[in-house]
Amino acid sequence: MSENIEERHCLVCGETQAQVHLERCLVCGKYFCPDHAFKRTGRRFCSAGCARDFFWGVGDEEDEDPTEERHEPEY
Repeated sequence: MSENIEERHCLVCGETQAQVHLERCLVCGKYFCPDHAFKRTGRRFCSAGCARDFFWGVGDEEDEDPTEERHEPEY
């Protein structure tokens, strides 16, 4: 393999795949370790923003009003 390939690492703490098991975010594709996973309804994401975007959509539809403020529902 090529030595130019960037080694995978946790986006928060920088731990590498050799040190911990890394998971890949379903939304953005960034890697994170179990200690820095954001858990939402049985899935794991790299951040609260990615969890929100997964369930509520990214919000890039043309008919959306960008001035409209969205609030996450409280459970």
